[in-house]
Amino acid sequence: MGLFVQFAINGLMAGAIYALIAVGIVSVYKATKVVNFAHGYLIMFGAYFYFTFAVIVPAQPWAPAWLASWQPGWMVEMRGDLPMFSPVAAVLDWVANLPRILLGLAGALVCNAILGRVIERVLMRPLMGQSIFAMIMVTVGLISILSGAAQLIWTADAASVPYIAPNMPIRFELFGTMIFLFGTDLVNMAVALLLFGGIVAFVKFTKGGIAIRATAEDQSTAYSMGISVPKVFSRAWVLASTTGAIAGAILATRNGISPSLGLFGFSVLAIVLMGGLDSYVGVLIAAMVVGVLEAMTQWQMGGGWAEIVPYVTVLVVLIWRPHGLMGQKEVERI
Repeated sequence: MGLFVQFAINGLMAGAIYALIAVGIVSVYKATKVVNFAHGYLIMFGAYFYFTFAVIVPAQPWAPAWLASWQPGWMVEMRGDLPMFSPVAAVLDWVANLPRILLGLAGALVCNAILGRVIERVLMRPLMGQSIFAMIMVTVGLISILSGAAQLIWTADAASVPYIAPNMPIRFELFGTMIFLFGTDLVNMAVALLLFGGIVAFVKFTKGGIAIRATAEDQSTAYSMGISVPKVFSRAWVLASTTGAIAGAILATRNGISPSLGLFGFSVLAIVLMGGLDSYVGVLIAAMVVGVLEAMTQWQMGGGWAEIVPYVTVLVVLIWRPHGLMGQKEVERI
């Protein structure tokens, strides 16, 4: 029973990250009716921007020394008397890296927002009023462009980045089994769920969110009501890019950075289809279910089988409900 709880918690933590990634896909779809196949590569760029500002910039000769590692005297004295793997030591290590972590997150947010704005303005806006299929194919083409650009700018070598939260070990006994967690994974889960909830609240209750929902229902009517549809499109892409930057930073701390990080978006796209392309609640449920199923499959059958769980699950769900768990059912007359 203890191992079941261990893997269930691991699955919920992974599911929260899936939900944060999926919220960007849903936001773009709700505003534009376009499925962004390149969202995983926006996340990849967010991870690389975090790497740039948290690792590369602090290592430059012109950067102040405290940016690479903040080591005030009181911290050095406190660390000297601590065992290597104590929770306090983990917190102090995080505090020493805090300046470059904050710089990395700020740089990733700003640069990814600019990237999303450029993509929407240069590639997507000229296609407004055209076939949705054409806009979707542009996002497919973006996959090769962003993947190639990342390898040209940062090379294809894998890299590591500082954790965005203290990576202290957490141990407790449950049902006779020792449960082992890391503090940074719990913080990542909390951040992902808070951001997810904040975006849902924004779309549901704010004026900008209402404009997104109105545009999704009918662009012509939204225009007639005085809503700037191009601004709504831009807002949706920037929202997806900024959440992608946070998701990219979290994934970078969990899995490292390489151009293959962009492939992560395809499994999340399967989760979005399972939950419903236009349903935040459905996507959250699907993300949690897939996260737990992956963890349980890894426990019982190994990591290789866990990789196919999102695709098998979405196939089963779509056969039963073609519009997803909570997606809006649309009937077209032919």
